[in-house]
Amino acid sequence: MKLKLNNGEEIEVVVTRRKMKSVRLKVFPNEEVAILAPHGVSLEWIEKFVEKKRNWIEGKLGFFRESAANDKLNFIKSGVNIRLLGEQLMVIIREARQKRVILDDDKLYIYTPDPKDEKTLAEQLDSWIKIQQKELYESLLDKLYPVIGKYGYARPTIKVRKMKTLWGSCNRKKGIITLNYYLYKAKKPCIEYVMLHELIHIMYPGHNKEFYDFLSIHMPGWKDRKKILDYEVVLGV
Repeated sequence: MKLKLNNGEEIEVVVTRRKMKSVRLKVFPNEEVAILAPHGVSLEWIEKFVEKKRNWIEGKLGFFRESAANDKLNFIKSGVNIRLLGEQLMVIIREARQKRVILDDDKLYIYTPDPKDEKTLAEQLDSWIKIQQKELYESLLDKLYPVIGKYGYARPTIKVRKMKTLWGSCNRKKGIITLNYYLYKAKKPCIEYVMLHELIHIMYPGHNKEFYDFLSIHMPGWKDRKKILDYEVVLGV
């Protein structure tokens, strides 16, 4: 179904029927708007419900679009805010002979020979982020791997790449867990959730009851972490 926003923009609202008791409306960081509804709820009722929620939907879309603009790393200059590990950091660029990146509280200092070269600055920051990612993800793997390691499963290899729709994926046959480059924008507990989720897929390939039971035993608050990740962190575009 279609919804016309206050600014005249028309968006698609995906309607999914499920065996459930109440209606749920979701707006995701990728700007997808979805409504989950019980089988017995009429399309007319859903359309009226979505219409009442127009302002809320528009507010959510605006928030995610603003966040996405701030999170893109294809332009880097002093005063720009970027999100890393759940925190908004102000970028400050300083001219220097040697390239360095230093994190100090809520500020990220980039030292570079050419402060006006935005492409080089973006590459420098990207390289620094990848180093930080590797250190964090390996430490989290050290912490979480024993959850499946005690059952005889081999320690997987962690890889990072930019993905548009997934926070992580697991290749059980090759023993590889791939994490989304943009996951580093999330808070550490959210990253831990994704890491454990993919680790458990080495034991349980599907999202069946055994998978979720095992996940809930080892991370009782995983639903809260997932909710924060889905609603607060913007995937790369």
